[in-house]
Amino acid sequence: MLERHEDHRSDKDVMTSTVLITGCSSGFGRRAVTRFLSERWNVVATLRDPARWSGERSERLQLCAADVRDENSVAAAVATATERFGRLDVVVNNAGIGLFSVFETTPMAAIEEVFDTNVYGPMRVIRAALPVFTRQGGGRIVNVSSGTATVPMPFQAVYSASKGALYNLSEALTHELAARNVGVTVVEPGFVPGTEFFATTYARFESLPTPEAYQPLVQATLGSYSTTPPPGYRATEEEVAAAVFDAATDRTGRLRRRVGRDSENLGRARGQDDTGYEAWRREFFTG
Repeated sequence: MLERHEDHRSDKDVMTSTVLITGCSSGFGRRAVTRFLSERWNVVATLRDPARWSGERSERLQLCAADVRDENSVAAAVATATERFGRLDVVVNNAGIGLFSVFETTPMAAIEEVFDTNVYGPMRVIRAALPVFTRQGGGRIVNVSSGTATVPMPFQAVYSASKGALYNLSEALTHELAARNVGVTVVEPGFVPGTEFFATTYARFESLPTPEAYQPLVQATLGSYSTTPPPGYRATEEEVAAAVFDAATDRTGRLRRRVGRDSENLGRARGQDDTGYEAWRREFFTG
């Protein structure tokens, strides 16, 4: 059995480490930049348009134009990290897009865009970073997935499929890369309301066709997102950023970090045997 990766860097090393974070124009990515900077890390923050950056400025922050859908753009971002700071210790694959839609009428172009960003994008970043990690003797990959990778939700068939693919990629890589001292961790937030990501996802939904037959379930599903859960049930952007930082500095080889009690509950449900999970799934989606 392959051993889990353990991070043996000293506290001094951690303070001078460099992280590259994708998708930093808003949300989790922007919050993660702030968290890493507060911990005295060097940060390369990628976004398609650096002019959109509205976070803090620092001599330890390098903004970099990059699109994870473009292999050359990704390679240039990784090169920027090593040229500016001399090394690259962690990559955080945070860039992603959501999709809430009826699968039957979702255009293939929209499906391909989701997979190109949420699955192939992280693959491009990882492949660009691995030669750097090999030269340095190790590194860490943090992939931001979703609670829907554990329990897929209605009208998120494509999004859930992409995040499930990212999780499976990550788990497989923990074995492949262990001997090269490269660790892989997945962060799985639950639903985080009030974010630009959710607003953009909803706007995309409104632009796609929704057949009348699906309307009752669509409205019921959307209504579930607007309910007010108990305090602390849903994660905040800051909590997700904290989980990303914890994953980047992990010393235990832990594969998965769930953020938010909703994501934790999905994990517990999925941890049942098939009979127990089937009973939970029927009650959760029809109760």
